[in-house]
Amino acid sequence: MSVPKNLEIILNRRSIRNFKSTPVPRKIINKIVEAGQRAPTACGMQEYSFILITDKKMREQIFKIIGRQECMEQATVWIMICADLARQLELFRILGVKTEYGKVSKLLSCIIDAALAAENMAIAVEAYGLGSVFIGSVWEEMKRVSEILELPNDVIPIVLLCIGFPNEAPPKRPRWPLNAVLHENTYRMPTRKEMKKYYAEANQKLLEMKYFDENVHSWAEHWQIKFQPEEMKEWEEKLRNDLRELGFLP
Repeated sequence: MSVPKNLEIILNRRSIRNFKSTPVPRKIINKIVEAGQRAPTACGMQEYSFILITDKKMREQIFKIIGRQECMEQATVWIMICADLARQLELFRILGVKTEYGKVSKLLSCIIDAALAAENMAIAVEAYGLGSVFIGSVWEEMKRVSEILELPNDVIPIVLLCIGFPNEAPPKRPRWPLNAVLHENTYRMPTRKEMKKYYAEANQKLLEMKYFDENVHSWAEHWQIKFQPEEMKEWEEKLRNDLRELGFLP
């Protein structure tokens, strides 16, 4: 059975980190956001907002906070994906809807909505022949990014979507085999042998793609650098403090 063309867009999606300077028409940007709005949403509440960042000074402020990546500099379109419960809570107040969100349920519901919308937008980008990359380091400085964007309480930035015309065609990155991620009825942890086989094959492909920095020689080494225990503890504490100040944790 042949793969539908629309599905090929998803199956062939790759993160793009090298963009042309060609601007993306505003009409296309609007359609990409509309595609985000068609994602599933809990009770039709649409708990997300998208900040189109066009101001160069604002971009520079964000660079100073989360770091200057070349793909961010090259991308002509920046859209900050925000988990937004503030708008819905305000509508509840206007309509007289009585509710009492718990802190965890508040955080989880709007992040799921925003993440689903973000993925729809990434697929729409592909459909237009454009490329995109998600910048997740926004989470590391959530409070400061929120201040730059003047976000109210109950709104948090979760990821930056950078969009542009691709100037590269990178190979698809390896993924776990289907039988490792698709479980039937009950969960099955892959065996040690299966895990080592997957890792060895995936690691070799990444080496051939020159995926790692020149001083990194394996995926395990890459992960160890990314997830240093002490740094993770510090990040966890900072994240909790930021979420608390932004109204998402007690």
